[in-house]
Amino acid sequence: MGKHKKAAPPVRPTGSTAASPASATRPSGLLNKLFATREQTAPLLPEAPPDTAWDETQIRTWAASLSMPEHEQFAAWVEQFASWGTRLKDAHDRSVSAGRALEAERETLQGRLSEESARLAADRAAFDIEQAQQRQDRAELETARLALAGERETLDEQRLAVVRQQEALTRQAAELRGQIVLEREASLQTLRQQVEELEQRRDRLPAEIVQHRAVLLDRAREDVEALKAGVQAQEAVLHERELQINAHELALETRDRKLAMNEELLRVRRGSLTEEIREECQRELDEALRQSQRLQSRLDKAHEHADRLQQELDEFGELRDRIGDDPQRLFDELDALRQRNRDLDRQVQELLAGGAEEDASQLRLQRDDLQQRLTQAEQELFDLRRRQSEWQRSVTEREDWQKTRKVLETNRALLQGAVSQLQQDVDDLLNRQQQKTVFPELTRMDAELTVRVHTDPVPDKLSQLVDELQCRIAHAEKGKQLYFRKEELQLFLGGLAMSQLHVFQGISGTGKTSLATAFAKAVGGVCTTVPVQAGWRDRADLIGHYNAFEKRYYERNTLQALYRAQTEADSDRLHIVLLDEMNLSRPEQYFAEFLSAMEMGESDRWINLMESGPAQGGPKHLRDGRDIKLTPNVWFIGTANHDETTNAFADKTHDRAFVLELPRQERPESGLRRLKPVTWSHQSLVDRFDVVCRELTPQIVDLMAFINDSELTRLLAGTFGLGWGNRLERQMMRFVPVVIDAGGSEALAVDHLLSSRMFRDGKVIGRHDVGTDDLRQVEEALLKMWEDCELDGEPIRCLTPLRRDIQRLERGG
Repeated sequence: MGKHKKAAPPVRPTGSTAASPASATRPSGLLNKLFATREQTAPLLPEAPPDTAWDETQIRTWAASLSMPEHEQFAAWVEQFASWGTRLKDAHDRSVSAGRALEAERETLQGRLSEESARLAADRAAFDIEQAQQRQDRAELETARLALAGERETLDEQRLAVVRQQEALTRQAAELRGQIVLEREASLQTLRQQVEELEQRRDRLPAEIVQHRAVLLDRAREDVEALKAGVQAQEAVLHERELQINAHELALETRDRKLAMNEELLRVRRGSLTEEIREECQRELDEALRQSQRLQSRLDKAHEHADRLQQELDEFGELRDRIGDDPQRLFDELDALRQRNRDLDRQVQELLAGGAEEDASQLRLQRDDLQQRLTQAEQELFDLRRRQSEWQRSVTEREDWQKTRKVLETNRALLQGAVSQLQQDVDDLLNRQQQKTVFPELTRMDAELTVRVHTDPVPDKLSQLVDELQCRIAHAEKGKQLYFRKEELQLFLGGLAMSQLHVFQGISGTGKTSLATAFAKAVGGVCTTVPVQAGWRDRADLIGHYNAFEKRYYERNTLQALYRAQTEADSDRLHIVLLDEMNLSRPEQYFAEFLSAMEMGESDRWINLMESGPAQGGPKHLRDGRDIKLTPNVWFIGTANHDETTNAFADKTHDRAFVLELPRQERPESGLRRLKPVTWSHQSLVDRFDVVCRELTPQIVDLMAFINDSELTRLLAGTFGLGWGNRLERQMMRFVPVVIDAGGSEALAVDHLLSSRMFRDGKVIGRHDVGTDDLRQVEEALLKMWEDCELDGEPIRCLTPLRRDIQRLERGG
């Protein structure tokens, strides 16, 4: 900030810095300080101070004779002397303390020296013992030398060997003494090394514990991330399925409209529907009774036919009694007769061959007789077989009729049961139609979305959040990389803090829809896409309507998204309702209740769904079963194109929304890193917004004061009839601090807000009642305000449309 920063008030003195003559130190007080200084410094000198030099009476007399300037000089000298004495006493005390510390350190060193001396004394005693032993050995050697003096000539070589041995022993003793000292020194050095190693290990232990703990935390985070990835993958699958269902529902909307055309006819027939169902059931029941009568008639005929068959069967039994109980016996006798006939024929041939004619005649007679008997037997057998066949056929037909009778009786029972079941189903249908829930999808959410989704807090700095958003959005869509500049993301975050309604404008292909969907995926939120149709007129097209005949509310995707944001599972997630091509119809009509609700306090943002609540209990998050709340974790983002098929936004919509003009996407100079998926907490994001706004409130209030007092404000009010209004000031108090904390500048935030509110068609530009001179005055006033507030650069977003409109007017447009 520059000039619009208020200067700090000058520091007021908290007390008097100089004493008045009336408050000067009196002589008695000066002498007390002199004597106190004497008492403090006396112990520091080896001898006592001379008492005669400190005669209080003389000094009092002398001090009383001093003039006022001399008295003030004397008082200043006494003050300096007393201060010097105090410092001297403090220095002496510090030296005494240092001496005591040195004395303690000397005693410590003396103790260590005593220990070392004791060890050296022990070593010296051992050395003395060894030396005494050597002296004893030397005495013994001398005695031996005297004893062997006579043998010196013969024992010279032995003496030389003894001398050499003595020298070797001496060297060995010296080596032993040196080795003991070295061993002790080495042992001491080893102990010191072990102590150092233990101390180093002790120093390393906290770091190792922290490192081990960090490893365990990383593993736990990896496990959590893996679980999150699995859950998010499952959520992605469910999201894809939800998109498919949404597409299917979109295809069914045409069918719903056709059904809506017949709804009036159904309402007309509603009163007579129950009677028609009962008449239809009665007709089916009558038809079932007639069918039952026809079946009964067929059953009676079957009984008559069975009686005839039974009569024939009785006749066949009488025939069987006459010819025997077993027809097979007749067959056997017939076969025996045939065999006998063949035997007789053979005998005849033999007799003929033997020439016995008399026997041949007799045999011919017997043959004829047997042939006749055989013919009669075959005729009887044929009759028996025919009767047997008829009897078997009669028995089969009787069994078939009996089966048919049972089937008919079963069908009759089933038909009667079906008629009863149909009547019961009709009654149940009517009862269920009156008792079923009015909001089936919302009730299902109450039952299913009960487990709270885990969320993570957003980064402490919004600038870090923007960096992560840029990377996460880049990889949010599979198969393509999205890139949005940090400037757009900084403004977008400011818009989230400012309003729940966003409008993304720009030419086709600039990523209006992609930014909304990719942002929802990047933050782990939920995005519900709602394609706006050209014929929408009221809220029923957006959230659904209540069918009084079916006693059911047709819950559209927008209503389901609003309710899902309130469930236990998703209450801390960010929810986006994407109104695709929102200006195909007029938002001031189908979105009117939402625009009004956004102006209310957070606790009063309710949308009425129907006039009266359902008889049965409604979804638990609806008020009185008929009002739904607009919660702060839901943002509406609308995409808008401007052509002959769309409508312009009215001020009612434009002034309540955050409007962002998206430029064509640019390719990043280097690839953006891929980050692990995350689900950020809505509450932590709102808390961060609130903290930033509180911290920068004084700065924004100061800025608003400069803007309100600027020439631009007076010019817009006088020439154009435009003013800031309380709404714009509230929006600036939320928008500008968030943009600054997100890494943007104060100039960027003010430029964007002024361009989207004032420097747009119908406000400052695009008007036919102003001329180029008016617009040039606005340009000069804008630049002057920018300079007075010491904002960076130029207001490019305001100047670009302003200068473009000046060129239009100059061309005669």
